Parts: sequence; C-alpha cells; structure tokens
Amino acid sequence: MFAVAGAWAQAATTTVPPKGAIRSLSAAELHSYLKAKGYAARGGIGHDVSDSSDSRYRGLVHFTQSFTFGGVQYPYTMLGHPPRSGKSASLRTVIVPLRMHFVGFGPAGNVNVDFDPMPAVNNIVASPMFQNAGFANGVGQFVDMMQRATFWNKMDADHEWHLRMAQPVVRAPVDVEVTPETGTLSQSGTAYFGDVLIDFMDAEARTIIQVAGLDPDEMVMFVTDNVTAQALGYHSAYTVANPDGSVTLQTMIYTSWLDPALVDPIIADVSTINHEMGEWANDPFTNNVVPGWAFPPASDPNSGCSGSNLLEVGDPEGNGATYVDFPTVVVPVGGYPYHLQDLVMLPWFAGEVPSSAQNGWYDFPATNYITSPTVVCP
Repeated sequence: MFAVAGAWAQAATTTVPPKGAIRSLSAAELHSYLKAKGYAARGGIGHDVSDSSDSRYRGLVHFTQSFTFGGVQYPYTMLGHPPRSGKSASLRTVIVPLRMHFVGFGPAGNVNVDFDPMPAVNNIVASPMFQNAGFANGVGQFVDMMQRATFWNKMDADHEWHLRMAQPVVRAPVDVEVTPETGTLSQSGTAYFGDVLIDFMDAEARTIIQVAGLDPDEMVMFVTDNVTAQALGYHSAYTVANPDGSVTLQTMIYTSWLDPALVDPIIADVSTINHEMGEWANDPFTNNVVPGWAFPPASDPNSGCSGSNLLEVGDPEGNGATYVDFPTVVVPVGGYPYHLQDLVMLPWFAGEVPSSAQNGWYDFPATNYITSPTVVCP
C-alpha cells in the first residue's frame, strides 16, 4: 500500500522544468511548492501478523485494542504496552543521516550541490522528539506526552504508563548521489532545495536497513536537510524474513528538515518529524483502519473528504487544503523555538463526544484547535 493522504497534495499542480534544469522560485512560490508535497505512508503489515502472539514475529513493543463507531468495531495497534498495564516502554531509534549529492544539474550539466544532514540531525536530537519540553499536560517528550494525553483516562490509576524514546544512536552519514534521472533542484535566492523520487529514496533506505545489522526493536529514521522525497516525510512498515526463521516487523521514518530561516513555520524544522513520529506511534504498521474522514474544521469551505480511511494522526490538520487553519505550535528547548505540527488524537477518529482524552482534548500539542470529532465521509 502506498498513499499520499490529503487533497492538498493530490490536487497541487506544478510546471515541470526540463530534466536537469534548476527551478527558480520566489519565497512564496517555494512555500507553495514545498507544502504541496504533503506527507505519505508506505508499506503495510496485516493485522494477522502485527497482532499475532507468534514468537517468530519480532518488532517494537505494541498493543492492540479497538473502538466502536456506528456499530462497527475498528481494531488498532499502537506502540507501547497496554495503557492499563501501567508499564513504561523505551523505544529505540537509529538515525541515519543522508548526505545528498546532486550532480550534473543546470543548462550545461555542471552544477553540483551537496546537502549536509548533520545540522538537521543535531537539531532533531536536541528537539522535543527526544528531549523533555513543556506541554499542556506537563513535561516530557512529544510522543510520550501526546499518547499519555490520549489514554489519560484509560491507563493505570496511578498514571505510570509511558511511551518514551530512548536517546537515538546516530550512524555515520551515508552518501547518496542524485542525478537528473532521480531528482530535481530548485533555487530561492541563494538557497538550494533538492527533491528525489520517493521510490528512489525508499530503495536507498531499504538497502541501508538490509546491510545495517539493526535489531528488530529499533526504528530507523532517515534524515535529509533541505531535501525532500516527493513528500516532506513518510513512514513505512514491512516484514523481513530472517535466516533463523523469525520475521522482523520493520518500521522506518524518512523526514526532511527545512531551514526555518528559509521557509514558513508551518513546514519548518521538526514540523515534519513530529507529524511522522506521531503517526508512527499511532499506526506503526500502517494498518489501522478508521471511518473515512473529512478535513477539519467543517466550517472551512475548503474542507472535503480526505479519501483516507487510515488512522494517520498528522493528516487531518496538516495534509489537506485546510492546513492554514492550524498553525504550528512553538515548543522551546534550550532556547530554540521548535515548530510542532498539531495532530489529532484517537478520540477524534473514534467520534467520541466528549473525548475520552485528558481534559476532553481532540488534538495535541495545541489542545484547543479542534473542538469536535471527525465528520465521516463515505
């Protein structure tokens, strides 16, 4: 399964320059060009495997529950231990920086541009994705605080349940060559931005995972700086058969980092990675089906059916034509103002009135952008 959920991404049209040409964009054109890429989900592991108790299936710790909507039961699988258990999970991440080398561009084919990923990686490691920060419900990491808010009234009585991220292991950068056959270059002012085919990125990522010798309980995160892959980011899941007869439930995230000095806050710094990490935690195996939903708010004339029936918590606010209704939320760490995209929570998809989440919230980290649950679409 491959989906770029969101009418905004699907409806956007851009004039395609000749192969190898460098597209020149104003600041406004750059913002529209980048935002139109949207976000994606790839792969998918069936519930018969992800929810199986068979010890041969190995992966990140996860639990399965369900909700009922319109008389239909919808099972979902999420990361961590069951909230009622009160057990804490510490999820392991391996970050793979991708040093992208764009070669052979320009009219004469002599323009080469390198994109160093390490500033982006260092900023991500220092961000609320892996470090404690202040949120409406306390101090902690973004994924942990969002999931605790989601299950606050369904976890153990002492509220000891957590879904924390261990400090990531950062691998040495991997060099990736991009030619006009596999990518494009754009320029705004003096800054360059690269884009590669998503299939090209996915093939590179899967090859790296195959040779990296990773453990089944490690999520792999690929990071580029000012380079996208036909999407600002995506998460994926697939199975890998091992020589010992076991099967790894492999999960991965690709994320771009876009310099906040060059782009609008709605797509700056960690707005993509917090979108993808929120979706990875809530739909790690890309198999959580929910009722078809419309982009909120219903009062926005641009709202319409998403065409998606997946529990993708970042897409309702961030991957459709109504995204302008939901500005990023600034969450500082160490004096740096990180821009987090606001995400919906499970009770929104489940149509709960009131929401069972903490304080009746439907969204996080803003907690007050969404005041009612999903509008169901066919």
